[in-house]
Formats: sequence, C-alpha cells, structure tokens
Amino acid sequence: MGVIFRYQALLLTLFIASFAALTIAASTNVVPFKVVVSIDNNLTDGQELGVHCKSGDDDLGFHVISNGGHYEWSFKVNVWATTLYFCAFNWKGGSGTFDIYRAGRDIIRCEDKCNWKALQDGLHGFNNDKQDDFLYKWEAPK
Repeated sequence: MGVIFRYQALLLTLFIASFAALTIAASTNVVPFKVVVSIDNNLTDGQELGVHCKSGDDDLGFHVISNGGHYEWSFKVNVWATTLYFCAFNWKGGSGTFDIYRAGRDIIRCEDKCNWKALQDGLHGFNNDKQDDFLYKWEAPK
C-alpha cells in the first residue's frame, strides 16, 4: 500500500507542477500569443488569387484576393506551440497548398506578424527583418 501511495503522490506533484508552469507561461504571454498572417496579391496582369485557409480547428473559408489586394487573419498559438495553418492557392498561372503558418518554423522566423506575397514565381514569405526568406513555387496549371 505504501508504494501505491507514493506513486499517487508523485503523479499529483507532477500534475501540480505542470499546471503551475502552464499558468505562468500563459500569464507572461510566452505562449499562447497572438499572431497575424497577411497575404498580398502582387500577381501581374490584374490576376485574382483564390485562397482557402484552414487549421485543425478552423476553416477560414474561400476568399478571392483582387490584384493588389490583401487578406489577413489572426489567432493565438497554442500552449504546445504546434499551431499549423495551411492554405490552398489558385490562380490562372498556377496553384499550390502550402503551410502558411507552422509554429515550429514561424515563432522565430516572423514572430507575431507573418507576411506573404503572391508573385509570378510563387508565394514569398517575409521574416521579421522584412527580408524575402521563403519561397513556395506554384505548380503548373492543369
């Protein structure tokens, strides 16, 4: 009976320590924190860009971004920093489905504002220094 009691006491201690750590992280805004994802349509020749973005919990629906237009949304990164949003893109010159926000990659790369620009050669990602540091190439139209 003594071994079972010690095991239960250890589990209770681990639970309390985990809860305390999560509470501290949440109260200091370490995680979760708010992120804004922004997509600009910089395609040429007046081309519109179709976009459909989702996460495991949210379906943001289909949007058409007019040429020179902009679409953005915000969310909070989960406590485990595993948040993922992916988007399907479609336009006359190509298409593709890409991870538009992946916490493991983007918490450091672009922190709280992740900017993307659709150009003729693909979807360009910009880091905190506003440098073009990521490229997803379009798949050829079918």
